[in-house]
Amino acid sequence: MNPPPERRRAASPARRPLGLLLLLGLLPLLRCAAFPRTASPRILTVALGWKKFQFNATERHIAVYYEENSSSVFVGAENKLYFYNFSDSTSHMKRFDVSSSMCENSEEPVNYLTFIGKYQGKVLICGTNACKPTCWNWVDGQIEPGIGAQSLAPFGLDKNSLVLIDGNDIYSTIRKYQYNGRIPRFRRVRGAAELYTSDTVMKNPEFVKIAPIRQEEAYNNKIYFFFREDNPDWPYNPLAPRKISRVAQVCKGDKGGNGSFSAAKWTTLLKSTLVCVDSATNRNFDWLQDVFIVESEQWFQTKIYGLFLNEWDYSAVCVYSVSDISQRFRTSPLKNYSGKPPAVKPGQCLQGTEKTPPETFKVIDSYPEVAAQMNGKIIFYSKHRYQQLGVHQIRVKYKHYDVLYLATDKGSIHKVVILPSGPMNILEIHPFQSQADILAMILDKSKNELIVASANEVVQVPMASCGAYKNDCGSCVLSRDPYCGWINETCTSINEHKNRTLLQSLRHVPENICPTSNNSRGDSSSLCSKEDLTVTLNASYFLNCSQESHYANYTWLHNDRPVAHCNSGHRHCLHFIDQMTQELYGKYSCVSKEDWFHQTVTTKCLKNPSQDSESKQARSIGMASMPSLSFWLGLLHMIAVVFIIQ
Repeated sequence: MNPPPERRRAASPARRPLGLLLLLGLLPLLRCAAFPRTASPRILTVALGWKKFQFNATERHIAVYYEENSSSVFVGAENKLYFYNFSDSTSHMKRFDVSSSMCENSEEPVNYLTFIGKYQGKVLICGTNACKPTCWNWVDGQIEPGIGAQSLAPFGLDKNSLVLIDGNDIYSTIRKYQYNGRIPRFRRVRGAAELYTSDTVMKNPEFVKIAPIRQEEAYNNKIYFFFREDNPDWPYNPLAPRKISRVAQVCKGDKGGNGSFSAAKWTTLLKSTLVCVDSATNRNFDWLQDVFIVESEQWFQTKIYGLFLNEWDYSAVCVYSVSDISQRFRTSPLKNYSGKPPAVKPGQCLQGTEKTPPETFKVIDSYPEVAAQMNGKIIFYSKHRYQQLGVHQIRVKYKHYDVLYLATDKGSIHKVVILPSGPMNILEIHPFQSQADILAMILDKSKNELIVASANEVVQVPMASCGAYKNDCGSCVLSRDPYCGWINETCTSINEHKNRTLLQSLRHVPENICPTSNNSRGDSSSLCSKEDLTVTLNASYFLNCSQESHYANYTWLHNDRPVAHCNSGHRHCLHFIDQMTQELYGKYSCVSKEDWFHQTVTTKCLKNPSQDSESKQARSIGMASMPSLSFWLGLLHMIAVVFIIQ
């Protein structure tokens, strides 16, 4: 969800000095200097073997359903449902046209399919149906009437609409009536008795996630929901954020209250503030963007990962322990409450048919917030604006590693490994043929795959994308990719060789881990490649070398002598020739060195056009007279350096 306008106004450029404005414009080039932990990773574009399904139109809205360890995906769109099986490439498209519209205002008579899920053994599909929400079932490729759709689909597209199916219970943030009940509420709409939140417990909530949280005793199981709401401190403190991020709990077995006023309301709701602060830099990230739950067999080891933004749209990932959150909800006093504690503690789950007493409900209805805040541990931050988060835990040599998949606002996915030495952004995945916004990203931890969807297609991306490391032993092991290892002269997935030992090291990579012949690749002293370039005398020219690894240092050599050096962390290593002279012709090689592994990335030969034919000379003069993309990249790079020095 995009931040509200007032949040962007807080960082309005109109109030900044000119020098700061110019510096902000150059921030993409200063990534390493500003955030040394998130330098440029390797880049992986659409790869051989990826499976994809293209829609028959560019969709304005999609809802994606994919069941763990399956091969098929459902995509709901405008007036249609797509079905695709990745294993046999079979596909279907079903129409969900609107027969009559119930919209009274200017809403389009459109049926947006907004929710797809598995309920009571059937695939449940719900849509807006032109302001008349309706649900259907998908049974053996056929569409049948489904359950009532009240609170299961909105009346029109609404970003503040979430639905969770947990067994026979369905939870929702969708309002029941089109023109009444406009205050957003959290409801249980199917299964056990219907309950909803009081209007006093949240202030203009913007919902982010609903998740079931299992605990040791079944009666103590919880439903957590995560949201942003108006900050009560903001009017008194103009420097405080206008919205504050929250986590709230309700008991799954909540049966409502005894009195008529509380009979249909949640009586076990407690909420608290989610805090994500980088203590090293004192950066505060207060805008909750996404949440991902990593469950454990031991309930108290379940982890909650939160993706946050700050006022500059920088991102951070904080991790929270369910054990800590549960303990603070149990033991913390209520914020601003000074009365006598009721006999049944607010938020306490009750066994059997027992209901929350009226005196407990009265307290919790007026004071739903606990005094204790939920402090997360920041494990990664970046200047990128991430929109979605997925977390996969992979076991390598008796140790678990967290791998973060972070969808950027540029249509790419950053793969970040949390290593003992700190987070490492190892790979930038471009899942689509052309740049497009990532509208959905689903992790299948059973099959080690990502399901990624845009407005045009859905793609299946393997988590073990080992081909990105160019089948060099050094490049493979130095990538620190926990999915990949070196064996049989190939960088390959560890899952393909479970019973064999692969060369892999996620900590310090020893120099002798690879055969000696693989400690280097290429030869900077070799003859020029086919990339011979003609440059006229006195012309300006840039040489550009793409940096594949963000831990390697890159050097440009002219006739085997160093002429330019680039530290790790930038996307390009540039060498600027201000004015071409006879002495500057010859061979230029870009060489990378990472620990003990070095390789020649590219070699180019610059020649005087007078040595070639007249046609080549004419062509080179024309090209030299036009500033290239490399020229402008280099010019911006030099300006950035000047700003840093000043």
